[in-house]
Amino acid sequence: MSHATSGMPARPVVLDWRHGTIGPLAPCVLCEIPTVCRSPVKDVPCHKACAETWITSHAGSSADRARLIRRYTPGRGELR
Repeated sequence: MSHATSGMPARPVVLDWRHGTIGPLAPCVLCEIPTVCRSPVKDVPCHKACAETWITSHAGSSADRARLIRRYTPGRGELR
């Protein structure tokens, strides 16, 4: 019998992008669909949902997931 959580997807990531900016319409760096959203850390065109999905699917462990969330969420007082 398999473990009950073995096929369950990882808990979705929720990034704090309150300090994100907007810019001219440009393709998202992850999905290539046009967006006005800009990553608050790298200032590149990116949908918040695309960034959250990317982290959820690429984190190999809970520590890796935490590292990616910290890396792509601005700290207190940081705008970029």
